[in-house]
Amino acid sequence: GSDNTAGITFGGGGGGASPGVNISLNESWNGSSWTEVGDLNTGRQLITGTGTQTAALGIGGGTNPGSANVESWDGSSWTEIADLNQLRNAGAASGLSPSAVFFGGYTTTDVANTEVWNGSSWTEVSDLNTARAYLGGSDNTSTSALAFGGTIPPGRTANTESWDGSSWTEVNDLATARNSI
Repeated sequence: GSDNTAGITFGGGGGGASPGVNISLNESWNGSSWTEVGDLNTGRQLITGTGTQTAALGIGGGTNPGSANVESWDGSSWTEIADLNQLRNAGAASGLSPSAVFFGGYTTTDVANTEVWNGSSWTEVSDLNTARAYLGGSDNTSTSALAFGGTIPPGRTANTESWDGSSWTEVNDLATARNSI
């Protein structure tokens, strides 16, 4: 089951009169309403998040070629922590602070890079088998995750890969190709 009594959302891009603007807003959900809380130190769109309402990571993001910036949320404020090894946006992540895995994304092309966070630094490890951006990720651990869907020019993909903590394995694909999951 899902717990829809708590959550956070952060970052984003401006629209309308402000396209391409990187937003630093952070809002917390209490089960019935949103409240603005401590903003990101560096506003970014296409930022990847993983974690909980009281312990989260905001990873990469920004406009192309992206950002290496990573911030940690403790439930009340954001702290800048060690940067990624590669600039990128539109990736996916899994894990709960203090450990996480960040994969895929976009610089000037789709990337397959995978980086693992150990609570103090990012280490580049085995790449995805298929480079892609705008993909989904799940499982909430740094040693077990799924990477699914995404964009592989010229279109969407159904590719699904499983992470075992050290490498990616192709598994049964999504029934329907899609991105921005």
